[in-house]
Amino acid sequence: MDNIQLIKGSCFELNKEIADESIDLIVTDPPYGMSFVSNIRKIKHRPIANDDNLLWLPEWFKDQFRLLKDNSHAYVFCSWHNIDVFKIQASNAGFQLKNILIWFKNNAGQGDLFGDYAPQYELILFLTKGRKLLNGKRLSNVIRCPKTGNENHPTEKPVPLIQLLIEKSSLQGDLVLDNFFGSGSCAIACSNLNRRFIGHEIDEERFNDANKRVQMILSQTKLF
Repeated sequence: MDNIQLIKGSCFELNKEIADESIDLIVTDPPYGMSFVSNIRKIKHRPIANDDNLLWLPEWFKDQFRLLKDNSHAYVFCSWHNIDVFKIQASNAGFQLKNILIWFKNNAGQGDLFGDYAPQYELILFLTKGRKLLNGKRLSNVIRCPKTGNENHPTEKPVPLIQLLIEKSSLQGDLVLDNFFGSGSCAIACSNLNRRFIGHEIDEERFNDANKRVQMILSQTKLF
């Protein structure tokens, strides 16, 4: 795991240890500011840290802009509930909102079964610092990828989805940052694609679980 760094602690403190304009790509799934709690699984996950407000968002976006190299991309997962706040703060930090990608999950969540339409997607802000071309052929801004089932984290993202974003916006050997690595999906995706990775997680229990998951999967990869 020499190229995969998983670090426990607050990203606001740990980002101070990263040099300005040293990150090639940002792919991250921050708290959405909606106090999300999943009640549909047998495994009841604890609430997500710092998910009860977005007061931290302006400082965080400024940090991301400072750390990212010129002419690079950032992907930030978001929900429709607070999309306007995310857009405003990303713009205030200096980012250009190039597009909003739709992650179509293929199967609907629960929610209000009789009073609302079934939620079947999440949003991904596609942000640029300067101008950078995408790798490979042009894709739709609607990405179809089954969700994970959230066995490892209440908002776990599928590795194939993260890999697609990384492949489109980076090269082998590039350094990817994720300030909220949760279940470790981004770390696994970076290892699969020969990218370097720095990941932060403030929740000690989730950090330990993700660290074990990542080490186990990477060990299996080396074995085979």
